[in-house]
Amino acid sequence: MVKLNQETRVVDGLTEMRQIYKDYDAAEIGNEAVREFLATSFQDEALLTRYLIGRKYRPQHAFDTLLSYAEVRFVKYPDMFPATVPPKENFIRDNEPIFGILKGRDSEGRLVGYFRSGMWDPSKCTLEDLARTALPVMEKVLLNDDCLNNGLVFIHESGGMGFAHAKHYTFSLIMRMLNIYWHSFPMKLKGLYLVNVPSVFTYIYTMAKPFAPKKLKDRILLSTTSRKFKDLHQRISPDILPTFLGGTLDPREANDPEFIDLFSSD
Repeated sequence: MVKLNQETRVVDGLTEMRQIYKDYDAAEIGNEAVREFLATSFQDEALLTRYLIGRKYRPQHAFDTLLSYAEVRFVKYPDMFPATVPPKENFIRDNEPIFGILKGRDSEGRLVGYFRSGMWDPSKCTLEDLARTALPVMEKVLLNDDCLNNGLVFIHESGGMGFAHAKHYTFSLIMRMLNIYWHSFPMKLKGLYLVNVPSVFTYIYTMAKPFAPKKLKDRILLSTTSRKFKDLHQRISPDILPTFLGGTLDPREANDPEFIDLFSSD
């Protein structure tokens, strides 16, 4: 019965989404590239279904999210979606990963992603370059059923972060990331854990907080260096975490190569 109800909600939701798109298309508004992208997208039922489920079967919200994705990709931030992305080697330093998705799931069955800001070398690439490299990975995450049904939690680990790193966290870039990942991806971001944050850099969060949606604010954990990983481990078991997050697993064992294979030669 539950499956039948879900199938009915999908069918009804897609029907309504197509009507919303039909009305949008008839109005002949919007950028040409956006309109072409939407025309192609509405031929892809699997894509539409993911947007619908990701937005809790709300057709208007699902359509608005897909439209927002098209606008950030082709109008607002086309430089964030280059034809050739920066190399994945940007995500490795001293043979250790600084970004990835874990194999394990948290207690709610959610995917777990992470970024180690203090390990990134700002003299070799910018934070924007890292963001560009991460986008294809996060788009692949959207295809994962655990992410679709249960959501994602993301850990921003700040140990070793200095002013050379902090100056890249501009208001403009933070707003870009918010507009892309929160407003334009049908992703249920269930938690944003800012851990091991040097007290001097909590101003970055203070700067961005007023512009974050209330739902996102409620899901943010801010934990300073004095707490190390204590607060994180109250939310995610160390048994699925790599050692650099205070867990028990070797980084190569903890990372899921399905999303980004950092250690292959491909």
